[in-house]
Amino acid sequence: MNRRLRIVLVVAAVVLLLAAGVLAAGVWQFTRPVPESYTHTAEYRASIQPDATLTNVTLYLPLPVENGTSSVGDALVAGSPGVVDAPANWSFEVVDTEYGPMLAVSVPTLEPAYRERPPPRPIDPDGETAMPGAATPTPDPRETPIRTLDDYLVRVELAVEEPIDTRSPVGSEPVLRPRVDATDAACPFPAPESTVCREFGTRMFLSYDAPANATVEVSVRYEARNDWFAGGWTGNGFRQSTRTVVTGDGPGWVAVPATEAVGEGTYRGAPSAVVDAGAVAVAR
Repeated sequence: MNRRLRIVLVVAAVVLLLAAGVLAAGVWQFTRPVPESYTHTAEYRASIQPDATLTNVTLYLPLPVENGTSSVGDALVAGSPGVVDAPANWSFEVVDTEYGPMLAVSVPTLEPAYRERPPPRPIDPDGETAMPGAATPTPDPRETPIRTLDDYLVRVELAVEEPIDTRSPVGSEPVLRPRVDATDAACPFPAPESTVCREFGTRMFLSYDAPANATVEVSVRYEARNDWFAGGWTGNGFRQSTRTVVTGDGPGWVAVPATEAVGEGTYRGAPSAVVDAGAVAVAR
């Protein structure tokens, strides 16, 4: 191998090494978490779906509570910007019950809510499909729309300043309460090793007058998340939910099953407080 060829090979190797280094640095830089992108949010949803008219309605629903207070409940009472959905004629209050603070919902009359959509159009007997851009036929006013039962939704979205402990939230974060007899359970969905699922008990108070055959479904869901950008949007969170269905007049206090999943998502690149929380013993 002559001297000139050796020099060319050495230069080529150096260029390749430099290119590989630049590429690796670029990939590393692109996949690093962007500090300005960190967000910490919580969302609360409560829905009520009656299939008949209810009167004299008073409901006590579980709230995310920490140290005896609930930012979600306070937001609903104050009508803050975090309240995304709330029926205009509903009254909200945070009340101290024998089971702790709960959301009191009051409304004189609650009628069934429905949504309507046009019926599906029959398939063209000639088997021809509509051409792209073709005008949608005007619905025939004589056609009967499909009517389905809808629900009333209460939804609150709050921004949180500090990272949320999504691995061990009980004892350090607002969680749905009342909360009793929490036990580990198999997750009903494919989940990474970091995810822990549990079942626990909670309470609702349902008071109203209704026809004997009336059915009312009440559900509550709470989710808290940390999200950030690191070569793409990612994050972690925990979620809790409970649901009950009752018939006839409101039965008063009822015990309701609830579920939760904590430690969902990724923790690589998460805020240090969230990562460190993985070393905290799981509280129940």
